[in-house]
This record gives sequence, C-alpha cells and structure tokens, in this order.
Amino acid sequence: MQLLAVKISELARTKNLFPGTSKIVVAVSGGIDSMVLLDVLMQPGLSLRDRLVVAHFNHQLRGEQSDADAAFVEQAANSRGLPFELGTGDARAFADESGGGLEAAARELRHAYFARLAKRLGAAQVVLAHHADDQVETFFLRLARGAGSRGLAGMTMLAPSPVDSGITLLRPMIETRRSEIEAYAGEVGVNYREDDSNADTRFLRNKIRHQLLPNLVEQFGPSLHRQVAKAMQLAGDDANCIDALAARWLDQAEDGFEALPVAVQRQVVQRQLFGLSVEPSFNLVEALRTRLGQAIEVAPGKRLQRNESGVVEWAMPAAEPVFSIASCEVSLLGQAGEAEFGSRTFSWERMPGGLAKWNELGQLESGEVFDAKALGQAITLRHWQPGDRFKPIGQTGTAKLQDLFVNQKVPREERHWRIIGESEDGRLFWVDGLRIAEPFKVTEATGELLVFRFG
Repeated sequence: MQLLAVKISELARTKNLFPGTSKIVVAVSGGIDSMVLLDVLMQPGLSLRDRLVVAHFNHQLRGEQSDADAAFVEQAANSRGLPFELGTGDARAFADESGGGLEAAARELRHAYFARLAKRLGAAQVVLAHHADDQVETFFLRLARGAGSRGLAGMTMLAPSPVDSGITLLRPMIETRRSEIEAYAGEVGVNYREDDSNADTRFLRNKIRHQLLPNLVEQFGPSLHRQVAKAMQLAGDDANCIDALAARWLDQAEDGFEALPVAVQRQVVQRQLFGLSVEPSFNLVEALRTRLGQAIEVAPGKRLQRNESGVVEWAMPAAEPVFSIASCEVSLLGQAGEAEFGSRTFSWERMPGGLAKWNELGQLESGEVFDAKALGQAITLRHWQPGDRFKPIGQTGTAKLQDLFVNQKVPREERHWRIIGESEDGRLFWVDGLRIAEPFKVTEATGELLVFRFG
C-alpha cells in the first residue's frame, strides 16, 4: 500500500474517524487533492467503499469548465461503482443578492448543499480534502488580515458544519503535505483536472502559495511549514483556553468583568455578540469592552452597550444619529481582491500604467481609479467620524467632511452611514457620493493604477 494510504488508514484507526455504518459524503471538486482523497478512502484497509457517496457542487463560475468538472467527477464516481450526487448554484448571483463577497457566497452555497445532502442520506460526516499546505497558506492569509489566535489556528481535523452543527466536517489529510498528495497521484495514477485560476497570482492566496512561501522556504529552509504548524497549534490551544474561561465566567454570571484578563474580556464580549447575531468585529468588541455604559451604534437605529456586570445588551434608540465605529481593513497585497462592508461589496484590482491607461479606462460605472502607490498596502472602509477632513480633487486645501455633506445636501441621518475610504497613512481617499481625494488622483508620475469598484 502506498505510504499516504497507510498513513490515513492508521490515523483513521487510532482516532476512530469513521465510526458507525452510515453513509459518508465525500466532497470532490475534481482537482488533485479531492481525487487523491477519494482514492485513499477506497483502499481496502479502510473498509469504507460501501459507505462512500461522491458529492460535487457546481458554482457556475467558469462556464463550460465548471460543467466539465462536474462531468469528470460523475464519470470518476461511476467508474468506481460509487453513487454520485450533484449540486448547483449561481455563486455570483448569490453574492450580488446577499451583498457578500464571491468566495464567501460560494462557500456558503457549497456547505449548505453538503449539509442538506448529508441529512437526506442519513450521513453524519462530510469529508473534505484540505491538507497541511492549505493550513500554512491560511495562516499567512489571515495574518495579513489581522486575525487573532482563533483565526491563526486554522482548520481542525474535525469540526461542525457551519450550516448544521449536527453534521461533522472531517479533514483526514489536514496533516498531509501537498508533496505527499502529488507523489500518491503519480505513483497510483490518479487522474484529475487542473483549475487555471489556481495559478492566477492576482489573488492573495495564490500569491502566498506561488511567491511568498517559496521565497520564505528559500530564506529559512524547508522546516518553515513545520514551524508554522507549531505556531498554529499553540494559537489554537490558547484560543481554546481563553474561550473556556470566558464560557465559565458567563455561566457563573458573577461580577468582576473589569478584573478579567483582556483576552478573556474580549471573548466574553464576542460570545455575547454571537448570541445577539451581531458580527463581532475587532472595533466593536474593543468599544464594548472599554466603554462601560456607552451605547455603540451597530446599525441604523440599533445600539449596544455593556453594563457594569459585563452583560452586553441592546440600548434605547438614540434621538439623534450617532457615529458608528464599524470598520473593515482591506489588504491590498496581491493583484486583486474583494471585501464586504456595510452590506455592500467592494473589489479592487491593480493595473500597470499611468495617465494613458487611466484615459483608456474612461469613466467607470460604480468605480474609481487611484494611484496605487499613494494608497499603500492597506485601506480601511469605515463611516464618518468627528473631525474627519477631506480634500476633493481640484481643491488646494482640506475641508470638514461635515461641511461637505451640508453643501451636498446629504440628509443628516444618511451622513452617518456613508462609507468612507481611508488610506494606509490615515488620509481619506474616497467618500461615497463625493469626488475622489486630490492626493490620490492619477498623475504623470503614476506607475500603477488601483481600480476600486463598489456595488
């Protein structure tokens, strides 16, 4: 038996990964990872063949190529004598409808389908092909986005489905390197399909995979992946400890919130926000943690506050609109990306060129073009704050944003929910509904453009 198959078989035996006799849904995209996973699960040593159901979800993002992926996986299942289940969904349309990003929309549709399928088949598990290299890429991806210990811990071998906690997501190859998967495919002769978009370094994950990690390995040696895995394990253990302390404190309902360690305070607030179905952004958690009794606006007409006992609760509506602390930091590393903020979707893309390219692009519908260098490596999307000043294109000095809103006859209640773009150095480069800022316009000295679109 090939080494990877032996490794997974031993792991399944020692950790009892496949208990019972119910059906097992195997998520198969048609790529090398999932096709190797399917082949390994069919090995006689695991005795799982009669329980396996091959499931594929077509996100309808790549036209004929997506359809060809589905046909390939169906043929692979048929040739192995396994049942095949196909789910479809228009991820792009769902992203537009929900106001979320494309990647998030695709993930939500996919997980919802797998959970429904598992329920229908009476299956308790959905098996996924994530591996150790995915973990390392996720670590750097989340590091670039400012994730905390829970985010840096990455994926676990066993986890509840984000759609249905009664369904378990199982990742038996999470400790397996990509090189092991490639070796298995070569030795056994596993056929698979290539997704051309996986090589497109405009996207941050691909840039990490094809540029950042090879460079780090060259500089620090091949043990880098192992050391990152250790850091992720430590981060996960720390997060579990903090979460347990927060849960215990909340269950006891005792006073003394201010005496808790800061990390536990944050988790206490975060747990309560989840219970109230409010997104626990860093800024909101910090505001509630540090501002006793002060109402914080989280949506038009909706405010939260933390009392002296540490309880987060809804506050009375304000007679006048208040300033919202909500914000979203967006990394501009890579060639393109997406973000969601304020129920809207934003996308950006770098382009080589200057004034000539800018003239060629012309006036964009629901978009603006900036000097990429002036923006820096990250931007922040947020709402109007007291003291904000803005320098519209063509003007020599800055003006109070409040005065600009008044001049533009923007209704008072609307001003607080207009979305604003802040550059890496803290200057405002864009205000929804106003002209772009003078310091960020394309000039003769511009060498790279950043195309910024908003839905």
